[in-house]
Amino acid sequence: MPIEVDEARRLDEIAAATIQVARERGMRAVTIRAVAEQLGGSTAVITNYVPSRAGLMVNALRHAEEEWNREIEEELQGLEGPERLSALARWMCTTRGDDEVLRRLLMETISAGPAAGKEVERTRSDLARAHSASLDAVVAEAGPGFPPETADILHLLFRGFWLAALEDSEGWPAERGAQAAQAVLDLLGTGASGAADGRVASSDGAGEATEGP
Repeated sequence: MPIEVDEARRLDEIAAATIQVARERGMRAVTIRAVAEQLGGSTAVITNYVPSRAGLMVNALRHAEEEWNREIEEELQGLEGPERLSALARWMCTTRGDDEVLRRLLMETISAGPAAGKEVERTRSDLARAHSASLDAVVAEAGPGFPPETADILHLLFRGFWLAALEDSEGWPAERGAQAAQAVLDLLGTGASGAADGRVASSDGAGEATEGP
């Protein structure tokens, strides 16, 4: 009798192997054959579940999204209102573990465009929309002081920071990204200023932030 393999578990194993190949050998080394070798099996071990190179990357990103969601829940636990939104902004601008590798995988799947196939494009879009929806939820919990476009602005800001950090990691450390994100929150929300680092909004009406006492 054939051995039954749990599909979700096998996809997680493929994702882990994909990330390991990318980490150790670079993006160009990510192929179905390389990932199969990492798992110690034939290419059929991969293609039975993931049909293409772009699919490997999307599968790795889907796996990472699940891990990121768990981390976010832990990071935001016990926080409320603008403080919760500021904590999310700080977390989004950090680079831990395989974050850099995964951001490079994201850029690879984006650059593939329609050539990656409809299923990959659909999955990639679903992940982006899920990220946007999670921002919507945290913004809604932050209170009525933020305009309805806040989540959209943050979505674009974080995506832009990830690209900037890949282009120049020394020039765009996490602290700089977090400060930029907090400055945007200070401009957008009447109650967000100072939640992250003790700053208070200035009262001159110009929207600048000054250091708190």
